[in-house]
Amino acid sequence: MRSDNTHERTRAVRAAAAGRWGDVLTRIGLPEKSLTKRNKPCPVCGGTDRFSFIDDQRGAFVCRGLDNQGGDGFALVMHWLGCDFMAALDAVADALGMGGAAPSFTPDVRRPAIAETPRPVPRDNGGALAAWSKGKPLTACSPAGLYLQHRGLLLPQTAELRHIRILNYWHEGAVLGRWPAMLARVTRADGGFAGVHRTYLNHAGNKAPLADHDGVALPCKKLAVVRQGVMRGAAVRLFPPESGRLALAEGVETALAVRQGSGLPVWACVSAFGLEHIALAEDVRDVFIFADNDASGTGQRAAERLRRRLLRTGCAVRVLVPSVVGYDWLDVLNDSGAI
Repeated sequence: MRSDNTHERTRAVRAAAAGRWGDVLTRIGLPEKSLTKRNKPCPVCGGTDRFSFIDDQRGAFVCRGLDNQGGDGFALVMHWLGCDFMAALDAVADALGMGGAAPSFTPDVRRPAIAETPRPVPRDNGGALAAWSKGKPLTACSPAGLYLQHRGLLLPQTAELRHIRILNYWHEGAVLGRWPAMLARVTRADGGFAGVHRTYLNHAGNKAPLADHDGVALPCKKLAVVRQGVMRGAAVRLFPPESGRLALAEGVETALAVRQGSGLPVWACVSAFGLEHIALAEDVRDVFIFADNDASGTGQRAAERLRRRLLRTGCAVRVLVPSVVGYDWLDVLNDSGAI
């Protein structure tokens, strides 16, 4: 049962979001082009015309891919982040700048989120643990090894990445094809298995050319989790902390670039939401946050919120952002050869 304080906070956040859901949702990362009444593919689960953003002051939407066919703005945030209601409430409050009773909210200019960003799913319908168990250590000649080489990365020495020779690509309850994939193990805050991040590839190590039966492009990156809400605090723990030092980044490839360019131990937090809410061990006292320079400001805001939270625990924290808008640290490494 929720406490009175939780009910009061829910009412306050709901009231503050009324009429502002378009700005709130784009701050959380939904593509601006998805937030119209016209029928279109769902930004989470695809299709061709299953999704419509109605708003009506409540952030209402329709998605025929969901069992309940849609809901309000909080339900849309839960769908987008693959999280429970309390995590969605936190995300909306953060987007509104609600540090207290009164929100501080200034709409800004933003662009749609990058289509390749993986979105958590609310249940393990892709067999996350089974896929991870079948994966093999990375090799230079595997499609995953070739993919990393194409991205300008050396083969990493980590047990948190594997490759699998063939993996079903599921879409709307059906297998659209079978492809090689790079697998990344996602670990919960308590050290347990949270899920697996999958990058689907062709045999030459390029991103798999994925599309549904109507020719609509589908993401080659997916995240399967063992249960709803498990991603809060979770990460791909590529390299363990050393002497209390740890670097953090969003994507797996960006984190590998940080390791290659700096030598720092690093975790990939999967998304800006994951970065902001990462859980660290108490012995981590020196943190380097390698943020993306998003045109929307999403990555920078997540990094700054994490910085403030970690400072309150006594950590030394540095936030590093590429100087070029739209760049992440893999772009920097490929441009300059160093970080």
